[in-house]
This record gives sequence, C-alpha cells and structure tokens, in this order.
Amino acid sequence: MMMIPVLALMLAPTPPLPLTELQMRDIGCVATMALVVAEMPDLAKPAKRWSGIVGQRVMDESGQPREVVAAAMIESANAQAARGGDGAARQLRIAQCQAIMAAELAATDAASTPLPRPVKSQ
Repeated sequence: MMMIPVLALMLAPTPPLPLTELQMRDIGCVATMALVVAEMPDLAKPAKRWSGIVGQRVMDESGQPREVVAAAMIESANAQAARGGDGAARQLRIAQCQAIMAAELAATDAASTPLPRPVKSQ
C-alpha cells in the first residue's frame, strides 16, 4: 500500500526552480546583445541563435515555461535600455557578453559536428 503514494509523488510534475545567478547572467547578456545589434548588425545572426540556445537551456535547467524566460529577457533589455550609458562600463559589458556568446556558440558547434566516417580496414 505504501507504493501508491510514492509512485504518485514520482509522477507529480516538478515545480519550476528559481533562476540561478548564471542563468540570470546569461539572460542579461542576451538582452545586452539584443540592444547592441542595432549598432553592430554583424552580430544579429549569432545573437539570435544564442538567445534561442540560452532560452532553451534555462527552460530545461529550471523548468520555467518559455513565457517566463522570454519575459525575463525582455525585462532585462528594458532595464538596460532605461539605464542607458555609452561609457567604458557599457563597452566592457558588451565585450564580456560577446565572449560568453562566442564560447557557447563554439561549444554548441563542436558538440553538433558529426564524427568522421570510420575508415574501412583492408
């Protein structure tokens, strides 16, 4: 009889976890890159791809729905836009976020590169 409550707990949906500092950092960087794309159009394609990767990763890790993660990205972009600024701190933030983005895109590309075909021995 004890098996039924344990089984019910195992099948119950897991509640979403709060976002971690790392997830919030990445969401903030996605927002930074979204704001920078107007000034640096060459970053548009990689930034869009990276935002999808970050969004999916955050949803997978936290269990938060897509709408919550998207709202966090929009909120971060709005907060950064309201702060404004053109100084050295902003340039440093952009450089840091570009480095994070480039590293994650490179890791994703490396993970999705197919292995070479095996060579048939004679």
